[in-house]
Amino acid sequence: MRKRKVKSEPSPLEALQYLESMRQLSEDKDDPTVMISLRIPGNILKTLKNKAKIENKKYQSLIIELLRLGLKK
Repeated sequence: MRKRKVKSEPSPLEALQYLESMRQLSEDKDDPTVMISLRIPGNILKTLKNKAKIENKKYQSLIIELLRLGLKK
């Protein structure tokens, strides 16, 4: 069985780093992209691709847009 991590309060440095990254998000100027590997359930990926096609967007651009919206909540 996996041990669950105990949630703890962020350190002051972690809080500052988070606030700075959120400030940079609001500037609408992104850093260069970084390649990552992410496992997504097939049905979610299929839905994302269909939604992107309907909106005439690339599906990875749609994922970034949705992530940005989620972070701003």
